Amino acid sequence: MAHDLASATAAYRAAQDAVDSAKAQVRTSQDTLRQARRELAETIVAEARTGTRMRDLVAATGLSREWIRTLLRQAGVEPD
Repeated sequence: MAHDLASATAAYRAAQDAVDSAKAQVRTSQDTLRQARRELAETIVAEARTGTRMRDLVAATGLSREWIRTLLRQAGVEPD
């Protein structure tokens, strides 16, 4: 299939722009995920400090007991 140089170049640049845009979106989404993870950790710690039981934290978040225990210990809270 024959293509002219201008069309092939334009198609290449459009594809490259799409890849660059997707990479930027991934970076933004990763930053959003990191922030959400920090906020979730802070909220779990605050809930634990007010007496929320481990099983309730697990049920509310869907996270494993071990992950929550680790998070609490890192924050200086001894899990029950």
